[in-house]
Order: sequence, then structure tokens, then C-alpha cells
Amino acid sequence: MPSAAPPTLPTDPTAITTDIAQSLDKVAQALHNTATRIRTHPQTLFPALALLLTTSSSSSGKLVFAGVGKSYLIGRKLAATMMSTGTYAVGLHATDALHGDLGMVRPGDCLVALSYSGASDEVLALARSARAKGVSVVGMGRDAASPLGRLCDAWIECGVEEEMSPEVAAPTCSSAVMMAVGDAVAMMMMHQRCFGQAEFAKNHPAGELGKTSRDLVKQYEPQEL
Repeated sequence: MPSAAPPTLPTDPTAITTDIAQSLDKVAQALHNTATRIRTHPQTLFPALALLLTTSSSSSGKLVFAGVGKSYLIGRKLAATMMSTGTYAVGLHATDALHGDLGMVRPGDCLVALSYSGASDEVLALARSARAKGVSVVGMGRDAASPLGRLCDAWIECGVEEEMSPEVAAPTCSSAVMMAVGDAVAMMMMHQRCFGQAEFAKNHPAGELGKTSRDLVKQYEPQEL
């Protein structure tokens, strides 16, 4: 099999910057389509949100974001966003779960299984194992009619019409939508629990973000007369 040709630097910079801009246009359109779908059909998303909110409101329940490959990396990031904004969540690699780490998933938790195709063998096996333990499962991916979707209690649709490249189906628009929808859900949950700047600052005791948050809290603290 011949190897790919090495990249060449074009003399006209607009040739490559236009390529990038057009890819970003595709992501923007995918996000717009997703927002429109959610506004038009809120009932399709509500069951998943209800499960996530119910689980997170429990003193013992947590959200477990799991997947393989890029879906796992997205899930791990979403779990980190949830944790920093007041929702107890962890990331779990589906393969590791099938080799012992499933012990972190307990009744009262909610497994958020990420698989764009809805057909990843490891994610399907994990969803079945979680259900056998009495754990609720919310899926994130393209189609609720997929094998994973049929195993789930609720579904968060993240389908897109196209990826950035028409030649190679590398997850690009689909991964951007999955990440953005997950972040939006995290913000909704943060708003529902009235998690504010003071709480956010407590979760960031170091770094520039933490310093900025603490400065904002001080700025709005009541001043003594």
C-alpha cells in the first residue's frame, strides 16, 4: 500500500486558510442544526436530562461517562467539566471497565455511554453489564435506533449530516457536536443547582482560572459600611 504524499506548502496562503474556514463552517452548521433540532423536538431530549438530573441530585449517585477511542476522550473531558461545575462525574474507558473497573459503577449511578456509531463492541458490552447491575444507561451518538440506543433508557442525539472531510470520515463535526452538547448539558445542570462563581472558585484553588474566579467573588462581596 503506497504511503501518503508528504504535505506541500502552497505559495498562496488562502488555499489552506480557506480549507480551514470551510471546515469550521461545517462545524458551525452542524451545531446550528443540533440546536434547531433540540428546540423543535424538546421531548426527545427530556428523558435523558431527567435521568441525569435525578442521578446527580442523589447523595450517592454519579454520572459515569464511558467510551472507547475519541468518544472516551470526549467523555473524560465532559466528566471533568461536570466535576468542576458541581456535578459528581467520572470518566471510564469501556475496555478497562470490562476488565475490572466496572466496580466503580454502582446501582444509583447513571452510565453515559458515548458511541457515535452506536455499534462499538466494548461500549455495547459495558451497557449490558451496567444494566445487569441495575444501573441506568443514557446513550450519546448518531441514532437512537442503533444497537446501543436499543439498550439505553434514554438517548442524546448528536447526529451530523457530514464530517469536515468528504474523503476521510474522521470524527470532526460529530465529535465537536458531541462535546458541545455535553458541555451544554453540564451548564444546564449547573444552572439547575444554582452553582455559582463562589462554588466554582472553590473547585479551582490554583491556576489563572482559579485566581480570576476568586477575584470575581471578592468583587461582588458585600462591602462593610
